[in-house]
Amino acid sequence: MLNRFSIIFILTIFCLISSFGFSKIIFNVPKEIFSEDRTFSLKDLFEDIDYDRSIRYITGDSITYTKEELAKILNGLLNSYYNDFELSFESEQIRIIYNNTQTNNKNNIDLLSLIEESIKEYDPELIIKNIDLKNASNTVTEAEITRITSSNDKLYISLYITEEDNKKRYLSVTAEVAKFEKALIYSKDTKRGTILNETLTEEATINSLTTKYSPIDIQLLKKGKYELSKDVKAGEILDSRYLKRIPDIKSGDILTIIVEYEGIRVTSIARALTNGNYGEIISVRNTETAQIISGKLIEGPAVLVKIGGWE
Repeated sequence: MLNRFSIIFILTIFCLISSFGFSKIIFNVPKEIFSEDRTFSLKDLFEDIDYDRSIRYITGDSITYTKEELAKILNGLLNSYYNDFELSFESEQIRIIYNNTQTNNKNNIDLLSLIEESIKEYDPELIIKNIDLKNASNTVTEAEITRITSSNDKLYISLYITEEDNKKRYLSVTAEVAKFEKALIYSKDTKRGTILNETLTEEATINSLTTKYSPIDIQLLKKGKYELSKDVKAGEILDSRYLKRIPDIKSGDILTIIVEYEGIRVTSIARALTNGNYGEIISVRNTETAQIISGKLIEGPAVLVKIGGWE
């Protein structure tokens, strides 16, 4: 029979073998990859891999992938050989550079990093989704960003560059960006004419560069001062253009007139001639004298009239 020491030894060896046999393989994907020929393959990414598969032919100086694009391709290829693995990306953008000398000129400019830094300086809140460098070479020795303009989720970047042969030219690059912010959306389908309150809404994260809307006043929502002017679906953003502000008073409502002059206050009763909201100047008719008076609508409701004007 096996003694206690032998059993412990066998179990230890089994655990070590199991840990090696079932450990997850991590494939690290660098920001820049150099290919000696024009065929971008798995070996260009992972030199020690046992298998090689062609991914794409490099027609120019380089090709650029987003992390999501390359992850989709690599997952499809590696799944044929490995059961448990993980991809770790150094950057959101991966550039594959054709370099038949297998050496990279240390004096060359990293255009991708230069543009990323410039975008961060332009607007620190922007999230870079993609930078199109298809018209750029990997032999740029000097680069100056001359202008950045924006339109929705696109940045148009102009550069003046110098290449290794001392050739100078202008280069235009387009970047796709996002700016995420919190916004209120409808939590369920809601009919026109509904008085809104917080229970009918929920918070969501949106890309404000591709979603155009007019924000609402949160305090008015809490007070139930908005009425829907159209039917809406769950998930739509609350847009003040499709909401009708419920007035604090309506035409015909009875309210108090307060007239102030040099510390003296006189009150009377009047009827509103128009709808109005607190803080607005409205006109009312004195119910006793029929005189029409204009003043600031305040909570009460009341119309405050200061003879001598407002400070």
